[in-house]
Amino acid sequence: MKVVSVLRKSASAFVFAVSLFPLLLLPACSAQDQQAHSHHEASAPAASIAPTLVLQEQSILLQVELEPAPAKILKENQLRIIVPAEYVDKLKQANVSIALTMLDMDHGAVSFQAEESEAGQYIANVVPTMVGNWLATITFEIDGKPVTATYAFEAVP
Repeated sequence: MKVVSVLRKSASAFVFAVSLFPLLLLPACSAQDQQAHSHHEASAPAASIAPTLVLQEQSILLQVELEPAPAKILKENQLRIIVPAEYVDKLKQANVSIALTMLDMDHGAVSFQAEESEAGQYIANVVPTMVGNWLATITFEIDGKPVTATYAFEAVP
């Protein structure tokens, strides 16, 4: 009788431990995913024309150009956002803003407003404040709902 009771307790403890195992792995996986994403973003090459970006939740491909490239610190740098022709009407009333953050620092964001220069093209003069790797979070606010895309670039003296 005691043997059966001990076996039941052991089996219960084993089932409990096995059921907790996946939960214990989640924080480790999450940290690894974060490191992988941080490393990927930090290693993004500086270029005048970014690869095509996807405006989240809308699946709209955007093209981003930065002039000069690499960007100059404490100077206005022109960030041009180009929307494909088939989405120009959909985004015509959008409020477009850019928030600059440094990839390797945590000192907040610097915000800029983009203006439509012509149909489907938005321009913002952005000013990175320090040398290093930056991330421009481009936000299109459509009907009160924000959708974003990100663009990594480097700023030099």
